[in-house]
Amino acid sequence: MSLAGGFLGWQINSQKTEALSGKAAAEQQLDTTKKTLGKVQEDLKQTKSSLDDTKGQLTTAQQSVEQTKRDLAAAQAKATELETKATDAQSKATAAQSQLDDVKKQVSQQSDATKAAEAKVADLDKAKRVAEDALAKQKAEVDRLSDILKRRVTGDMPPGISGKIVSVNRNWNFVVLNIGDKQGVVENGELIVSRNKSVIGRIRVTSTNGDTAVADILVNTLKDPSLQLQPGDDVQN
Repeated sequence: MSLAGGFLGWQINSQKTEALSGKAAAEQQLDTTKKTLGKVQEDLKQTKSSLDDTKGQLTTAQQSVEQTKRDLAAAQAKATELETKATDAQSKATAAQSQLDDVKKQVSQQSDATKAAEAKVADLDKAKRVAEDALAKQKAEVDRLSDILKRRVTGDMPPGISGKIVSVNRNWNFVVLNIGDKQGVVENGELIVSRNKSVIGRIRVTSTNGDTAVADILVNTLKDPSLQLQPGDDVQN
């Protein structure tokens, strides 16, 4: 019994020692676990803090993205508005160019019409001057003929008329002169006949035609009846 009691005591002491050893090991492991848990908690805290920072950055980034989207939408709307205005401006510019082309065309047509009108006016003015010249000549001729008709009645001729006898018809007693209407000779007008500056007699014009005239010899005016008028004798008034 004493041996059994000693063995039992040893066994109990042994178990007690093992239990203490186990307790110490457990306490050490618990302490290590606590430390590990504390570190994990610290890491978790830091991770949570980092996560919170990340969430904040993400929120900021999302806000920035949203602002960027809004800015982009505003820019797109502005670009669309500017594009619309540009299209309208282009349309107006095209319409203005078309109107300008029409105006240029009208101006060109008006210019052509003006040139044509000016040419027509020039032609009419030229025709007017020609007509006026012709009218003036006709008037002068009418005046000349009227004056001739008047002087034919009286036989008056302008002073300074002179010419020559070119032929003599002794049978009918008339002469042909180298002067006529153009020189102012008229019917019924009388001219003096001279030879070598000596008066021979007188003649009376019976007809005129441009640069020639026919005149009767006034026999009763001859200074010497024996003298006959001949070609080359001078005549004047």
